[in-house]
Amino acid sequence: MEQCYLMPGQERCEKIKDANGVPKVSYSYRSLQGAFFHCVSRSVEEAQSRCEDWLVTQDRCYRN
Repeated sequence: MEQCYLMPGQERCEKIKDANGVPKVSYSYRSLQGAFFHCVSRSVEEAQSRCEDWLVTQDRCYRN
């Protein structure tokens, strides 16, 4: 897999297949603060949902 360079606020989504040939989505996002998120999911929607959940944990306003 090639190196992924993203500017803050930028996302990248790539269709891939796992070892069994099952279609997946490789999703990467760089937050506005520079934190990096990456996951492999079954769909773009699932990946974006996981990213949104991650973003909430990154935002100090939501931390208890």
